[in-house]
Amino acid sequence: MRKPLLILMCTCCMLFAAGLAAGCVGSAPTGHESPAATAVPSVPVTPNTTVMTPVLATPTASAATTSAGTATVFVNSSADDSILVLPATNHVLVRLSENPTTGYVWNATASRKLSVIQDTYTAPTGDLMGASGTHEWILAPQGVDTYTFTAVQLRPWEGATATDKTFTLVIVATPE
Repeated sequence: MRKPLLILMCTCCMLFAAGLAAGCVGSAPTGHESPAATAVPSVPVTPNTTVMTPVLATPTASAATTSAGTATVFVNSSADDSILVLPATNHVLVRLSENPTTGYVWNATASRKLSVIQDTYTAPTGDLMGASGTHEWILAPQGVDTYTFTAVQLRPWEGATATDKTFTLVIVATPE
């Protein structure tokens, strides 16, 4: 009685080992391969404190006029630590890359009388899991003054640290 049970157990173990080995050496199914890595050129990063005047040809700041006559100036991460000078009637659209799937989100603050008209996150398009989306804020100065918009990218449950990525934009709203 023990011999047939022992043979059955050995056969099951051998089948399990063969199935495990076959799964480990099999090829990956087509269509699910990771994209090939591409080289990204290294760009030196230096702190900048530049005064930006919105011009349509500048990639860092561009403007679009709405039907109400209010221009919206677009800025992205390349405008970090910059000073943006614009008429007080204009709006500023700040767009920063964000990936909440990693836990890192932007925590933004605006100085008094700098209204945050809109605060939205847009998920990435496409099928790539874990890809970054964009976080956008539309800001409106409430008169002629100097304002500061600051954002810190962090994991909220960890709290802010000195190594967190930051974005700061000083907005100087001038009379038209």
